[in-house]
Amino acid sequence: MSAIAPDPPIILYDYQFAPNAQKSRNLLFMCGIPFQTCDQPFVMPRPILADLGVTYRRIPVNAIGKDLYADNRVFLEAIQKIFPEKAKALATSPADHAYESFGYRTFWVGLPLVPAKLVSKEMQEDRKELFAVFSRPDYKSLRPSALAEFRQMLDIVETDFITQGPWIGGSKCSIADIHASWMIKMVLQTMGVEKEPGFSKQDLPKIHAWINGLPMHDEKHAPEKISAAGAKQKILASTYAAMEIGIDRNDPTQLTSGTLVSVETTDE
Repeated sequence: MSAIAPDPPIILYDYQFAPNAQKSRNLLFMCGIPFQTCDQPFVMPRPILADLGVTYRRIPVNAIGKDLYADNRVFLEAIQKIFPEKAKALATSPADHAYESFGYRTFWVGLPLVPAKLVSKEMQEDRKELFAVFSRPDYKSLRPSALAEFRQMLDIVETDFITQGPWIGGSKCSIADIHASWMIKMVLQTMGVEKEPGFSKQDLPKIHAWINGLPMHDEKHAPEKISAAGAKQKILASTYAAMEIGIDRNDPTQLTSGTLVSVETTDE
């Protein structure tokens, strides 16, 4: 009888304050999948990633075995395919991608709620092509309207999403919860908006119970960390975990196997 192959290691190249990184951590935690994190700088350059040949600027960059994922959405889907039994811990539905879109909308609405004291000159320069809002001279004045719009989105969650139990689908956490909750949890807890009038546990009891069912993202509850050298060694010593999907001959780009490509943002 052949031995059962061990699960591929998972390493997250991220930092604690990255919303999308928290989304990845939420999924892994709720599925009971172990992972390690390799801390990255808040701003460019990121020499640890560059040493792996990764110059893509967004965080997180995640590894499953020898495969590196610069796209968090692809990473989350890969986790569900590579760890199908553990992924069963989360319910799925045809509406999952709709909740995903809602989650990304909360991200853009929540950006002006990043505390002004954290928006340094260094951050403005680093994020100017991605998030121009941080460079606006009237940035502080955007907060009241952003709070109002974010509260409107929370009202939808409180009254329409969480109706059958502590989670969107009822008694069991689902992929929809992972997609819809990450920025809400980030804004309320990490950014401290829960202290603002209208955002407390008394105002939004269902939402606070909902996000408290997910892991805390602070140093006290930090996941296991791995050094840059240790992470690189572990990745290079691993095998590829992703399934071969081939090349779509009908793809409009007409790319063929082996073609060298570069990946860049299109939302500048």
